[in-house]
Amino acid sequence: MGYKIDFNESIPDMINRLKQEHVEFGLTLNNITKYNDENNINEAIETIHGMSELIIKHVVEEEARIMRIIMHNAKEESADSIKIMQEHNWVVDFLKHKLQNMGDEIHQRDKHLQQELEQEQEIRRQIREFITNLRNHFLEEQIIFPLALKTYSS
Repeated sequence: MGYKIDFNESIPDMINRLKQEHVEFGLTLNNITKYNDENNINEAIETIHGMSELIIKHVVEEEARIMRIIMHNAKEESADSIKIMQEHNWVVDFLKHKLQNMGDEIHQRDKHLQQELEQEQEIRRQIREFITNLRNHFLEEQIIFPLALKTYSS
């Protein structure tokens, strides 16, 4: 999937679409949580992997368009927005690096049962942490969208 951005899409339309994507991501995160709680780590990892390109495209759009509007039209009000956008770094790092390592760890399980259980528990913990952080990030972005709309219309 490419990260091509439609600069012709209006900011209000884009924000509405991004909000809808947050809802859809939230539903998928519920499934991942369920798989993780059921100790179905492979399914949790596959589901995260399946949504990773969409999340990365979402991140690119927010940073390229939403932050541009805020920085040009509301620079003095942008501190919280910048901090929230910087959280995208851990999202992308998780999706591009940690997720791959988790899959590799699952496929190359050690023969020692205790060590396997500890690895799976750590992976489950990391998945829970990713889901919690991503949900919190979506909530925090509610600061950014109204500011972008306000500055776009001024």
